[in-house]
Amino acid sequence: MSKKVAKTHSRSEVIRDTFVLQLKLIVDGFRDLLLMPAVFFATVFGLIKHQKQPGRYMYRLLSYGKVSEKWIGLFDDADKDIMSPIDVQEKKLDDLLKRAQTTLESKYIDEQTKSKILNKLDVVLDEINHKMKAKPAEKPKTTNS
Repeated sequence: MSKKVAKTHSRSEVIRDTFVLQLKLIVDGFRDLLLMPAVFFATVFGLIKHQKQPGRYMYRLLSYGKVSEKWIGLFDDADKDIMSPIDVQEKKLDDLLKRAQTTLESKYIDEQTKSKILNKLDVVLDEINHKMKAKPAEKPKTTNS
């Protein structure tokens, strides 16, 4: 790990970086605001429409989100920090959420109940999928006599 070299930043640079960060936060917030309902509807549509790849639309949106995250570059100026980085021990929110899910499931839902719930969900989604794929019955032709 390389040591950071102490560099002084001018006040004008700090002011500029602060305004740029504010703009990036606004853009990032709008992106997140649009992404929330888009991911929800993409997930529902994928679950209903595609039995074999139910996450195809949701994961595609996530990949666009990842690209936009790099483009926005919200924390790009963090490399100007000359102090030692905070030790986060590679923990992420996802790790915490998975642990909470495991704890809740182990205390309140037994494996048999969980399996029944997931199987019922699959059956319901399959039924919806089949109904969407079914062609509507043709209306009988009426003759005008």
